[in-house]
Formats: sequence, C-alpha cells, structure tokens
Amino acid sequence: MADIDTDKLGPCPNCGGAFESVQVGPYTVDRCSNCAGLWLDERELERVLTIDHRALKKKRAETDPVTSKSGRKGKCPRCGGTLIKLANLRANVTTDSCTVCYGVFLDADELDAFDHPNLAGRIGGLLRKLIGRH
Repeated sequence: MADIDTDKLGPCPNCGGAFESVQVGPYTVDRCSNCAGLWLDERELERVLTIDHRALKKKRAETDPVTSKSGRKGKCPRCGGTLIKLANLRANVTTDSCTVCYGVFLDADELDAFDHPNLAGRIGGLLRKLIGRH
C-alpha cells in the first residue's frame, strides 16, 4: 500500500489548480480553487449525498469557477495513482476514480447530476426502500 499523506493534496487532475478545504455539513471535502472540481476520498461521495449539499453548490456559484473540461485527467491528487473513468449508475455521470486509494474526482457540475437520478438510480432507490436499506 502506498504511503498516503492525508493532509496534503497534489494539483487538481483537471486544471492543475490548488485544492482548498470546504465544509459540507459535518464533512470536509476538497475543492479546486480554480475549476471548482471536487476531490472526495473513499466513501465521501456517499456521505455527502446523504446530507443537504446545497451549501456546497451555493459556494461554487459564488466563486465563478473556470469551466475547463479537458477530457484528460491527471494523476490522483491524494496518492498519485491512475484515475479511470467509471459510469455511475445512480446518476447519468461518469466520474474519475483512483485505482489505488479509491478517491473520486467530480467536475464542477457533476454533483448536480446526483440530484436528478436516472432510471437506474430511481429503481435502485425504490428497491433499497422496499428491502429496508436506506
């Protein structure tokens, strides 16, 4: 296992900008100060989606981020691992995930897609309710 510095992130894999810590309810996430992309450590995406993350969206809207989507992503800002594209079945979005530390990078507008789940996401939510898993 790679030795991971949990306090310091490398550059944003989208634009090379620096990350800043942003409080989202009880959680702290890392947001690029240039393009407003989000770095979420392992399982942070699931945690953020369980709370009201409108404050994060409002903060993003106030910053007027650079909206650069190069299509190419750099290395993982947490551990330097390789980022791969993964389709998320909950929403119609493809995220960039690290193959080593399992962190996830979301472009500035990708968090919004989770507020409008696609059909697969809706069916999954319904099934979780039916079997008692919220």
